[in-house]
Amino acid sequence: MNTTPSSMRFDPILIDGLKEIGNIGAAHASSALSKLVDRCVMVKVSEHVVCTTQQLPSVFGDPEQRIVAIFLEAHGVGKGGMLFILTENIATELVDMILSQPHTDRELNEVDRDAICEIANICTSAYLSAVAKFAGITMVPSPPGVAVDMLHAILQQISVMAEEITSELVIVRTQLFYDNSPHTGHLLYLPDPETIQLLERKFRAV
Repeated sequence: MNTTPSSMRFDPILIDGLKEIGNIGAAHASSALSKLVDRCVMVKVSEHVVCTTQQLPSVFGDPEQRIVAIFLEAHGVGKGGMLFILTENIATELVDMILSQPHTDRELNEVDRDAICEIANICTSAYLSAVAKFAGITMVPSPPGVAVDMLHAILQQISVMAEEITSELVIVRTQLFYDNSPHTGHLLYLPDPETIQLLERKFRAV
C-alpha cells in the first residue's frame, strides 16, 4: 500500500457536484428509512465540508461525547470508505423506532447494533449509489462494522486509516427529521483519489 497520501483539490465545482449527489442519495435514503421504521423520516444534507485529517478532530465538537460509528468500504471501480456517525442518544431513538421496544437503559446490545448497521447501510449505500450512478462506475459497499466509543477515539482511528490513502476527506453534514425535529448526524466520505478525479471530470463536462 502506498504510504504517501495523495493531495487532492476539492474546487467549488466538485463540491457543488458532491452536494447534488448528496441530495439525490438523501432522497433515496429517506424513502428506505421511512419504510424500515414505518413512519416518516426525512434525510437532508445541510452541507459538505472538506477537511484534512489533521483538522478532523475539531470538526465535530466535544471530543469526549459518546458516539455510535459505523464504517464500511466501497469496492469496485470506485473505492473509498464511508463512516456514519450518530450520538448515542439519537442512535438509541432510531433503534427504538425499528424494534418498537423502548430502552429502559441506554446500552446498545447486539440486536440494537444490527439495527443501527441497517440504518447506516441505507444512508451510506444511498450516497455511494448516487456517486456510482453519476460516474458510471461500480461501487459495492462492504458489510458495515459498528463501534461505540468516545468521539476522539473513533476519529483517531479514522485519521490513521485515511492518511494511508489521502490527506483530505469530505464530511457530509446530515439531518434526520422525525417527530417534527431535526437530529444531526454525519457521513464521512474517504474518497479514493482516482474516483474523485473521475467525478471532477464528469462535473466539468456537465
